[in-house]
Amino acid sequence: MKKALFAFGQWYDLQIQVRPVATKALTSSFLAVCSSVVAQIIRRKLSLKEVLSFTLQAAPPFSHFWFAMLEAKLGPGKALLKTALDQLFFRPIMVFYCFVATGVLSGKRWAEVHANVQRNFAKVVINSWKVWPGAIFLTQRYLPQHYRSAFIELLAFFWDVYESLMICSEEVTDEKK
Repeated sequence: MKKALFAFGQWYDLQIQVRPVATKALTSSFLAVCSSVVAQIIRRKLSLKEVLSFTLQAAPPFSHFWFAMLEAKLGPGKALLKTALDQLFFRPIMVFYCFVATGVLSGKRWAEVHANVQRNFAKVVINSWKVWPGAIFLTQRYLPQHYRSAFIELLAFFWDVYESLMICSEEVTDEKK
């Protein structure tokens, strides 16, 4: 088992070096499938349409381009500044994108997507600030640039379970409260 994991690690490392965008897109898609399924198991409601929509919105490796732009514009180091920029600008935009893209791709009407954004967006962004600053700071400070987005995607598996629960939550009626 150790040998297989080590071989996979070497292969994955090569793929990140040779095909960074494709590798990161496949990684985020695979982890999105897993996190969506876990969230659905928690809710006891399975939907292939929801898995596909959550996976499609997660497929583009936006973090790869974001981290590359931060590195190009700010240079090496400056982990605290990069973390602040990430948390104040990029992450809220990505949370909004996830709400809208997942809602639209799963076939919800715009009014439903808008209502869900109003109901849950601020809560998710605030909760993200409880989780992500430390992870982003450590990533910016200690990982080589080509591993940053892949590492964040791995950590995001757990976050995406929560985010999937919030994005795909049904409105609580007064009777259910």
